[in-house]
Amino acid sequence: MPYPLYVAFVWHMHQPYYRVPGQIEASLPWVRLHAAKDYLHMLEVLQKYPNVHATFNMVPSLTEQLLDYAAGRLTDRVMSLAQRSTWSEQEKAYLVNICYSVNWPNIARRYPRYNELIEQRDKAVANPHALSDADYRDLITWFNLGWTDPNWLESDPQLRALVHKGRGFTAADTMTIIHKHLRMCGLVIERYRQLEADGQIELITSPYYHPILPLLVDNRHAQRASPGLPLPPPGYNFSAPADAESQLNQAIASHTQHFGRAPRGLWPAEGAVSPEIVPYVQAAGVRWLASDEEILARSLNLPLVRDYEKLITNPEVFYQPYRLTINGQPGPAMIFRDHEMSDRLGFLYQNIHGVQAADDLVTRLQWVHWRLGDTQPFLLSIILDGENCWEWYEHNGDVFLNSLYERLQRNTDLRAVTVNEYLEMHPTRAELSNLATGSWIRADLTTWIGDPEHTRAWSALARTRADLVAWQNSAQDIEPAQLARAWQALYISEGSDWFWWYSRNNSSDQDLLFDQTFRANMAVVYEIIGLPLPEWVVTPIAQGGRLLSSQRQASTQITPPLRAAADAAPDWNGAAIIQAKAASGAMQRADSRPGALQIIRVGYDDDALYLRLELAARAATTDVGVNLSIETPGHPPIAWGVRLMASEGAAHLHQQTSAGWQHVGAIPTAVGERVIEMAVPLSWLDLTFGCTMYIQADASDDRRRVVSLPPEGPQAMTYTALSKQG
Repeated sequence: MPYPLYVAFVWHMHQPYYRVPGQIEASLPWVRLHAAKDYLHMLEVLQKYPNVHATFNMVPSLTEQLLDYAAGRLTDRVMSLAQRSTWSEQEKAYLVNICYSVNWPNIARRYPRYNELIEQRDKAVANPHALSDADYRDLITWFNLGWTDPNWLESDPQLRALVHKGRGFTAADTMTIIHKHLRMCGLVIERYRQLEADGQIELITSPYYHPILPLLVDNRHAQRASPGLPLPPPGYNFSAPADAESQLNQAIASHTQHFGRAPRGLWPAEGAVSPEIVPYVQAAGVRWLASDEEILARSLNLPLVRDYEKLITNPEVFYQPYRLTINGQPGPAMIFRDHEMSDRLGFLYQNIHGVQAADDLVTRLQWVHWRLGDTQPFLLSIILDGENCWEWYEHNGDVFLNSLYERLQRNTDLRAVTVNEYLEMHPTRAELSNLATGSWIRADLTTWIGDPEHTRAWSALARTRADLVAWQNSAQDIEPAQLARAWQALYISEGSDWFWWYSRNNSSDQDLLFDQTFRANMAVVYEIIGLPLPEWVVTPIAQGGRLLSSQRQASTQITPPLRAAADAAPDWNGAAIIQAKAASGAMQRADSRPGALQIIRVGYDDDALYLRLELAARAATTDVGVNLSIETPGHPPIAWGVRLMASEGAAHLHQQTSAGWQHVGAIPTAVGERVIEMAVPLSWLDLTFGCTMYIQADASDDRRRVVSLPPEGPQAMTYTALSKQG
């Protein structure tokens, strides 16, 4: 019989756990707002096309928060402030930080009053009192309207009237919107459960608080995909297989309770897998799990090659499920996402008209079907966040999704199925005895481990867990509820999101709030076990100045020993910082690779100019250079260059003259795994106070990609007298 190409859409629904155990107020409102804009919306579009089936991943910690919002057991800070008529300076600063976090071109600027408030944002950031209380009321109201499904804004009479009113809102107006949101939170679980019972969707789960399972089992496994990756020192390494097992078992139990049946599928958080997690998945009763195509390529030791149309050249390998084997015995099935097609939905199609985008995707699927033929039942998996991209699409994705589903509904060569539906019809034909370790981002784990902030966070978590275990083993008459709350706080701290935002490749306006929430959960552990808060819980991990701005001038003299340690503090405190612009938001392209050069630190004392280059690539395979142009009033500029080739152990200083670049001499250099530090004698540079140094560095890694920092051109620094450290 001729087979269609089976297509499995897996929509991943997830938000961090935004409240600390024992509190009823979440620090951020994104669970409620995504319920109002996305979770229901995705079902309401799909329901119009009954022959189109899809899989939805509901992370248990998200489900819990949705149910608690609906039942009145959870609020958030925006909800609390919305009920006020005036606000303190700190509260206004919070509202400015949060209430402009909406897509400006597609959503906010469509409404004249919200657009007015956007034009006043910079003024409000500099001085929260620059806006009146009436401005803040309108800002809060429009923020909540902007995060509401536009179909509801158009069809609900009360919401439609508020959009028409436009300005001069009251607290009652704002709460009308919020009460609609709370109703939508309650409808989400009810509607998803019903649509699964109708057979149109499959609901699957993730580990309860969305941790990276391979890193819970053992941090050191991250080095399999990234040899030499900086990790916490041995005494602070995190390894807790029991936690991985518990997060899985809690997820299965919660999903079964709330949706009426055990999940058959698992999306490991961030598609992160390793051989060690498979027995736990098997023991939990999971029938199938998913990851990325690069994981399959590495597992099979096969190249993943795409043609000029970016279609896989050996699709028969990648477009089928595999049966994992555990000690020679059959384990769960595994599917692998096509990340090119998934990323087209997540990042590309938002830039073109929805009908054209749907045509492109369906045409690509038809090409794949033609290449594969119809003699075997192949499965192509498209897996991505189901909540984070639609604000970039026209009308919250309606044009694209309706066009796509309508085409799939009537196309006989393509059939959109749930994963379990496919496996019921077509048992796996291939086995996979070797599973690579990695995630759906670059097939490694560097988004969640390897940066200095990651190291401090994992070390803090390991030490906190050790203290909890020691207390549990030695304390007498422990109250079960308190012990459970302590472990809950620790499990929350294991979530992937905190480590995502500690990555130097990701940043948001709420970095400091994520940091505070991560440490606040560990603080709950110490509150329960009766110990004072240790330094690693009290001290911020995310440094606000560094993470919220890309450049900072030198503030004090420094005399750092050249050690090329992974963590710059405290030797380089006071140095100027030039940082690569971080990706903003909760999504990354699966094939995105950070530039080789991430951060430049520049400082000086009375004797030397110190340069520290922090790399995303390995220093041993990276050529670097720093260009210095020194301008002194009344004199022509002098150009200097510092060069370090990957094959050399020391950097060299060169001066540009009329005859070309002249070698001056070797300079003290230290090279670490991903750090290079250098000291240029000031006597060679002939610096004088008041001169201006223009600095730009470049790096070329083993892929021969050249990256300049700052990318827009040299950064100016004034060489001036500074106080000494300490």
